[in-house]
Amino acid sequence: MKNIFKPILYTVILLTSAFLLTGCTPSNEDLEKYGQIIVEADMLIEGKEYSSAMEKLNEATQLIPSEYGAYEKIIEILLQKNRVEDAKTVIDESANKLSDSNRAILYEQVGKAFYNNREYSQSLISFELANVADQSRESVKFNMAKVYLQQGNIEKANTLLKGKFSEELQEEANLISSYITALTDYDKAKTEIEKVQPSEEIKERYESWISVLESLDEDDLYNRAKLANAYLEASYPYLSITVLEPVKKDMTEYIDGLYLLGKAYYENGKYQESLDTLVGVTTLSKLNQYLYWLIARDYYMLDNLNDAFSYYDSAVSFAGDSADVRLYQEYLDLLLENNQTTKADEVLKKAQTLFEEPWVDIYYIKLSYLTRQDEKTEYYSKKIEYDQLEGNYKKEYLYWKSKIAIENNELDEAKRTLDIYWELDKYDPRYNLLMGQLRFQEGNLEEARSYSKKSIEYDMQRLVTDDAQKLLARID
Repeated sequence: MKNIFKPILYTVILLTSAFLLTGCTPSNEDLEKYGQIIVEADMLIEGKEYSSAMEKLNEATQLIPSEYGAYEKIIEILLQKNRVEDAKTVIDESANKLSDSNRAILYEQVGKAFYNNREYSQSLISFELANVADQSRESVKFNMAKVYLQQGNIEKANTLLKGKFSEELQEEANLISSYITALTDYDKAKTEIEKVQPSEEIKERYESWISVLESLDEDDLYNRAKLANAYLEASYPYLSITVLEPVKKDMTEYIDGLYLLGKAYYENGKYQESLDTLVGVTTLSKLNQYLYWLIARDYYMLDNLNDAFSYYDSAVSFAGDSADVRLYQEYLDLLLENNQTTKADEVLKKAQTLFEEPWVDIYYIKLSYLTRQDEKTEYYSKKIEYDQLEGNYKKEYLYWKSKIAIENNELDEAKRTLDIYWELDKYDPRYNLLMGQLRFQEGNLEEARSYSKKSIEYDMQRLVTDDAQKLLARID
């Protein structure tokens, strides 16, 4: 009799546990209410009112804990805000609520976000959790292979890439497998890739890789450099390191190869190895600008500002008339961020002789503002013709013009400028912060509070969140 009751008891326990963990089948009334909450949340998301949307979505998860829809939207919002750790925590805590297949989908999204942030260890953990939850998701195994490549575990990556994938993933898996094969056998890599007829979406990448393989000759260093450059363009720096590191001693006079190895180390987060490879390398070529630029970045990532700025100076000097705009802007941003205003002025004077674009005058506005030179600020502000600006330069100009007008208590001028800003992008967090500051100056605390909260809502890159929170503290 006891033996009969044992299996019955176990069955009851399992069924009861399942009931307690997932809840009973939702009623039609609950499903209808759930759907309405999701609709309301969607409207809030469309209006970029993410905090209110999150409140609605949390309400939905409490109403029917096992439904996937609300969780999906919560994760999307958190990832948009780059709150990847928080997104993973939400999924971790949903373990007894969502189905395994749904959790796998969400873990994979989080894994991709970590991957894009170059947080490969966290990315791999998320993909492994997705794989444990649902081993049938082939895309998870494919993404795990990409992480292994970034971490230098080529063997594991290659094993996973040999699996079977859907057509779209299979094409990319074949391409990456060919990258790996080329490390040891160029002809085999070419044969593998030529058998595939890629879709239009990936055709250009296939043709580019085949072109690289066809360009290889009997010069070993040249071949390795060509492959390393292709791997860097494909965003697999560890493969570049793998192909160049064994011949590092042979590249003393081969500057292009050393530069590519240094760049691969940098892209792989190995800043000291990059420096050890590049410092002391000298060349009389157009490569100098990029060589010294890369060394400057290495030093900056290692928190050595003095040497970083010294090499930025060298990069600018060697660039001469063929300077890259991005080099100047990156250097100026770092100088202003670190309050190196005298050096910034010196660099801007060089830029002024080379570039006629209005971005130089916008940087002069920033510099004169930081150094409290009101006359210069006004001069450069008036010098710029708004209609001649393009892209983000318009918003950058409007931001500084509005900010300075508010701080000078020129509120009518600030309103006129912010009206133009609103037409351009009313969801820009900087616009909303400025509107909050303007309303605060006017004594309209309710609207100041509203705009400050909006600026935090819309601030995906945390550009103004700290300033907005300070303003809220003054209001409240």
